[in-house]
Amino acid sequence: MPFWRWPGNRLGIDTYGFGLLLAAEASGGLLGAGIASHLGRRLGTGTALTCTAAVEGLAVLGLAAASNPYLAGLALAVCGAGMGATMVLGPSLRQAIVPAHLMGRVASTSRMLAMCAAPVGAFLGGWLATAHDIRTPLCAAAVLLLAMTAVTASMTSNRRVETALRAAAPADGPDQQGSRDPATVSAPDVV
Repeated sequence: MPFWRWPGNRLGIDTYGFGLLLAAEASGGLLGAGIASHLGRRLGTGTALTCTAAVEGLAVLGLAAASNPYLAGLALAVCGAGMGATMVLGPSLRQAIVPAHLMGRVASTSRMLAMCAAPVGAFLGGWLATAHDIRTPLCAAAVLLLAMTAVTASMTSNRRVETALRAAAPADGPDQQGSRDPATVSAPDVV
């Protein structure tokens, strides 16, 4: 059953309103993707990745608590911004540190894990929403994302990112380009 037709629709939205919520999330995603390189330069890629994941978790928690469609739209826009920035910073970092001959394998494995996790998450979320209410899977997702962010924060520290970038840097040669930090070599800011 679609979200907007769920019994006890607490946001009071129809299909048009649901479309507007999705548009809010997409708009946030575009904004996040546009400011990702700025965040990476300002905070460092590792800290920016940790912050964007935390923002996503808090936004999902905000969506669970939203009492009207405007707050839900704001939460989805913030979540979209976090996801948009993460989806620029993460793959850019991966491309900078993974050797070229392994890039296809690493990228396809990452994509496969994400695609395999989606139906499992959908099943569990649907089960939780049916067994409890629509907020339960959102709260569970937020707690899981925030817990994973806390666990992986030390793995994505700026120091570890810089160490990985230095280790992946080519030996001194004519094509040496200095820092391979994705935040410093990415496209210019659009905002």
